[in-house]
Amino acid sequence: MKDQAAKLRMQFADQGTAKVSLAGMRSLSFTSGKGGVGKSNIVVNCSVQLARLGKKVLLMDADLGLANIDIMLNLVPKFTIEDVLMGKKGINDVILEGPEGIHVLPASSGISEMSELDSDQQLSLITELSRLKGNYDYILIDTGAGIASSVLRFNAAADEICVVTNTEPTAMTDAYALMKIMATKYQVKRFNLIVNQANSMAEAKGVHQKLCMVFEQFLPVDLVLTGFIPKDPNITRAVRAQTPLSVLYPQSPTAKAFHLLAKQLDQNPDRSFNPDRPNFFQRLGLWKKR
Repeated sequence: MKDQAAKLRMQFADQGTAKVSLAGMRSLSFTSGKGGVGKSNIVVNCSVQLARLGKKVLLMDADLGLANIDIMLNLVPKFTIEDVLMGKKGINDVILEGPEGIHVLPASSGISEMSELDSDQQLSLITELSRLKGNYDYILIDTGAGIASSVLRFNAAADEICVVTNTEPTAMTDAYALMKIMATKYQVKRFNLIVNQANSMAEAKGVHQKLCMVFEQFLPVDLVLTGFIPKDPNITRAVRAQTPLSVLYPQSPTAKAFHLLAKQLDQNPDRSFNPDRPNFFQRLGLWKKR
């Protein structure tokens, strides 16, 4: 691996730069303060709906403890990002195709080893990931739940953070705790709030208002109510069928809610988003040192 990294450094030196760019690709992390709020289901359906809007989407499973995106989509990965880390496979050998043409980067316990990579391994990995340049409009990252260091790193590296909660007080409290850490430790000033299993927009607005009231007292952040997903027994049926609800019940009110959510994310990006700043994978390498 050291010989390979040395060759890569020479190539970069010849080009006059060691920067690998995925310019123009927006990275959105989907995260939650606690498990069981429907985060993975939301990111899967958002990916499908963005694809239906004509966007090229890469869905990255970054839930190191309970990776399950492949199961939800009825995919059987032959390889994972761990094979890339070990130099056994290239990034394009790992990526799978899901419904509506979305691409999936499956996780494994190997991702947790990213924090232990030396500089040569970092360079090799980021160079491999640079092969994705120009392939995608979006990368959606399904993080784990809670405030583990890996969750915080993936969130910090993303262009925008989508926080998923439901109407339960414990979920709201944990969502606030997560956002507080991101705001104080990583200086994140804006969050997209998605309220799952709400009975109405009015109920979702109530959750948003309660969180905003707490933030106004302690932290100056911009908490944007990006959308809500209604309660729907078809969600459970879709999970059992290992098919996104947006595919299984495309005309259902919940599928339309996912469509509106994807449209909102696409049409209302963070105005401070800078497409020329270091890409998601480069920032992940920086943040993991903290």
